[in-house]
Amino acid sequence: MGFEIVKNLNDLKLKNDGYSEINSLVENKLKSAKANEDVEIFSKIVWGKDISKYDGKKVDRIIENVKTLAGMAQEGDNQAKAEINAVVTVTLQQPLIQRLNLLKFLGNAKTVGYNDELRYEYYQVQGEMSRTQASSGAFPFATAKKRTGVLDTKTVTGGVIIDYRELSSGAIDGLSNIADQVVSDMTNKLVADCISGLASAVQSSSAMKNYEAGITKTNVANVLKKVHKFAENVTILGDYDALDALGEIASFQVSTSPDSVRFSEAVMEEIRNSGLIKTYKGNIVVKIPNAYNLTQLNSEGDFYKPYLPTTDLWFVPQGVVAPLAIVYRGGLMSMTSIDINTRGEVTRYDLEYGYKVINEYVPFLGYIYDASLAE
Repeated sequence: MGFEIVKNLNDLKLKNDGYSEINSLVENKLKSAKANEDVEIFSKIVWGKDISKYDGKKVDRIIENVKTLAGMAQEGDNQAKAEINAVVTVTLQQPLIQRLNLLKFLGNAKTVGYNDELRYEYYQVQGEMSRTQASSGAFPFATAKKRTGVLDTKTVTGGVIIDYRELSSGAIDGLSNIADQVVSDMTNKLVADCISGLASAVQSSSAMKNYEAGITKTNVANVLKKVHKFAENVTILGDYDALDALGEIASFQVSTSPDSVRFSEAVMEEIRNSGLIKTYKGNIVVKIPNAYNLTQLNSEGDFYKPYLPTTDLWFVPQGVVAPLAIVYRGGLMSMTSIDINTRGEVTRYDLEYGYKVINEYVPFLGYIYDASLAE
């Protein structure tokens, strides 16, 4: 198993407070950490993955080691706290980055070092268009110019309070609950920010754009027609609500009865199996995971608010440069301290990022916004 080496939020210079010592220890642990089977097994235990291929005695030993560390941490051992913090941070890092890969559908994402600028780059094609000419005439050359810029940085933050007493009893499965909460919360907030920026740029663009309002058969046909000019294969992405609306128009009329519609057997089978269609006119349909933010209510105030918009349907040509440039700085950073409110020991996680909408590439995407689907 491979994972990126991560380190703490910053190297605190405070002395004799116990917590700057923990953070320094975490940094050292993560710097010297290596991908090993113990970390792999622990991560799979936390995330509920199959561990049957590993030796049972080794699995038992790892669980006992974690229980021992938790017991020592409960007694105030800073070294043990650092060990647990380091392992938990590494355990969170991989699924967090995997979920952020969703953004690769809409743009190009890369990671830079902790001390590097968040610099993006793209190629601007320049030159005259081809033309018909005499055999001895001059002819035009196209040229690609690399453009670069520096992104403004943002930080998405999450945190956990690890109950060392609970962990020392062997309740590792409880760690998966808080780990999933942190990963889901941080991922959805970051993705929501990037998608919101992209949608706003498309809607407000005064230049060429492939945009329609309302998920109707006519609008979908108009958007697809333009996107297919850029690529043979197109992926359609959206929240469950948007894809459900798309499924409702995946029908055909019967000439003898214009007021009635029919669905093909293939479409009916897709809806029976998953509740959503998997393809639309030969194009792959992908559902964007959209969790509820359990700390906010929707506009009506009668239910939770989704992290991501339920109104968007995206049409992405495959193999074509996308208009979203995303850069992450380093990996998942952590620090541990005392929460004054709860008097508990909390671990804070930060992921620094920046994004830029490349307006020249906006026409490559298709986008439909349906206000009636807003939650």
